Amino acid sequence: MPTSNGTITVEDYDGERSTISVNLQDIDTTGSNYGSVTQDLDEIKDAVLPLIRGQVRYTQLSVQFPESAAAVSDKEAAREAKWLVTYKDTTQYLATGNLVANPGFGKLFTFEIPTANRSLLANNSDELALDTGAGATAKAALEPNLRSPFNRASAGVTPTNEVVSIKYVGRNI
Repeated sequence: MPTSNGTITVEDYDGERSTISVNLQDIDTTGSNYGSVTQDLDEIKDAVLPLIRGQVRYTQLSVQFPESAAAVSDKEAAREAKWLVTYKDTTQYLATGNLVANPGFGKLFTFEIPTANRSLLANNSDELALDTGAGATAKAALEPNLRSPFNRASAGVTPTNEVVSIKYVGRNI
């Protein structure tokens, strides 16, 4: 059964953000209690507001679907070994008719994938080759599904993004 978690992001006077993470009731397999779960998160947020001086910037509901309970057996599977994916928003306009310019057009965005498999690196490089093998497969799957923070549309003009690089980095963020 999927499990639900809520996150409340709070911003302080200096513009720094912190998060409150809470466990919520599970969303049943039919989704019929979705409204109840979101109401729970709203009520938790309302309970927190009088206790803080900062501003709530975001609330987020995430649903976790169990995938695998198998133990990780690869000793190289370290969370500090990451792929840094850099992609670019290539959608110039936000609406049909080219009337609304996309403020994210041409900008670069990143996200990280933990436990990177370094054996996939191109020879003499710290980047994954995007034109062959696993890199090409990842690029083809990511590009139509990624969204920039400026363009999350699911209707109208279909957002397009280009994966620019997938680079191996070692860090704990």
